[in-house]
Amino acid sequence: MTKLSSQWLTDGMLDFEYKKYVLLAYFQHVRGQFRDQMLFPHLPHLRDHYCNSVNFKESRHSLKAKFPKDLTGFDPSALRFIYKEAYEENSHLEEIDDILEFAIPQFSDLMQEGQERYQAVEKNLSISPVGIIPLRTEEGYLFIHQNISRETAIYRYQVTLFDSRRERIIQIHPVDTIHKSLSTTFENLKIALTKKYTQWPNPATYIVESPREYPLDETLLPAAKLLMSRYLKAS
Repeated sequence: MTKLSSQWLTDGMLDFEYKKYVLLAYFQHVRGQFRDQMLFPHLPHLRDHYCNSVNFKESRHSLKAKFPKDLTGFDPSALRFIYKEAYEENSHLEEIDDILEFAIPQFSDLMQEGQERYQAVEKNLSISPVGIIPLRTEEGYLFIHQNISRETAIYRYQVTLFDSRRERIIQIHPVDTIHKSLSTTFENLKIALTKKYTQWPNPATYIVESPREYPLDETLLPAAKLLMSRYLKAS
C-alpha cells in the first residue's frame, strides 16, 4: 500500500484485524521507502496520521469524562460517595480504541525513524548565495547540486506567506538540469540565466550542495526548500 487515506480509521470495515492488516502493509511500504532515502511525502503524512489519531483518542476520553455518573452508594471509611458511570461503551467504539492503541505507537516509531533520516540528510546539506545578492530576495533562482554526479537542478523560486510553523513557503518551478563540468562555475550559470531571462538582470540566486546522492524529488528538493526557507528567515 503506497498511501494511507486520511479517513483510514473509518473507511471500509471497522475490524481490528482488518485495520491491522491495512496498517502493516502501509508501514512496510514506508519503511522500504525510507531505506531507499525517499522521505517525502511519507514523513509529513505520518505526522498527520499520528496527530489525527492522538487527537481522536483524546476527544474520545474527553467525551466520556463529560457524561453524568449515577450515585450508587457511600463509603463511610473513605467519607466519599460512590458513583457508577452512566456511559456505556459501544462495541464499535471499543474496536476503534483497540485500533488506535495499536496504530499510535507504530505511527510514532516510524515517524521518529523518518525524522532521524531527514536530520541526517539536512546535516549534509549546505546553502550559500551565488554572486551578489540584491535587496529583493523574494524570488530568484535555486541551484541544487549533487557533488558526486555533478548534476545541478535549476529552479525558479518564489517566497510566499508564512505557514503554521512560521516558516516561509518556497514555491519552485523547474528551469533546467545540467551536468556541471569542472570549468563551469555557478557564477557562470547565473550569468547564462540572466542572459536568457532578461527580465531578471540580477536575480537572487542560492545553491544547496549535497556531498551524497539522494532522490531529488522525494528527499533532496523538499529538504533544500526547507533549508532555504530557514536561511532566508535568518538573513
